Amino acid sequence: MVSGPFDRRASKWWFGLEADDVKIAIQAAHQTADRLNKPIALQIDLSVVPEEQATMEILEVITPVGYHRDA
Repeated sequence: MVSGPFDRRASKWWFGLEADDVKIAIQAAHQTADRLNKPIALQIDLSVVPEEQATMEILEVITPVGYHRDA
């Protein structure tokens, strides 16, 4: 068990990353998702790729507005 004060920031996936870098990566993911009309993965290095092409840990999947996966 860890003792000491609980740091809520440590539970966020972006903890330790520059806020501006994260914001830019999320904006890029949204724009790319809308442009390609497919889910986009934001990877651990803040790279943005189509979800099916992700090769690293995925931090977030961004889907375009109105997107529905085929059943």
